[in-house]
Amino acid sequence: MASININDAIAIPLNPKNRLSKNDLPTEIQEQLSIKLPTLPTPEERQAQIDYQNSIPQTTVIESNGEILAAFGDNGWKTVFSNDDVFGQNLSETEILNIFKNKYGGSLSIRKYSSENAPTMGEVHEMKYGRPLTPKIDYLV
Repeated sequence: MASININDAIAIPLNPKNRLSKNDLPTEIQEQLSIKLPTLPTPEERQAQIDYQNSIPQTTVIESNGEILAAFGDNGWKTVFSNDDVFGQNLSETEILNIFKNKYGGSLSIRKYSSENAPTMGEVHEMKYGRPLTPKIDYLV
């Protein structure tokens, strides 16, 4: 079957008799189709991940009127606790702090810590919610 040129695009009439098998496709497409989904973590692996996340020092804690709004870990991760305070992922810490200052004004409190003296994510989460970070859904049970 001949291809048909339409405004510099190539259209190939499809016919059920002309179906390709996976092996007829280019190698890179075959590889994409052969990707295996990762397996779910074991309960022990999931707990190890939660324990690790809970142990990350939070070197910046942002509050307004005593309520924790956000925390920045010494690993570069930034956590906000409300969708109302979401910011662009490529902003610097200074730019993010300025956004919070403009929004919350005088009620804003920004606490900076050294990594050695910083509360961990588990401690910040416990201050915010009364419990350390835990999985939201135990899908492994």
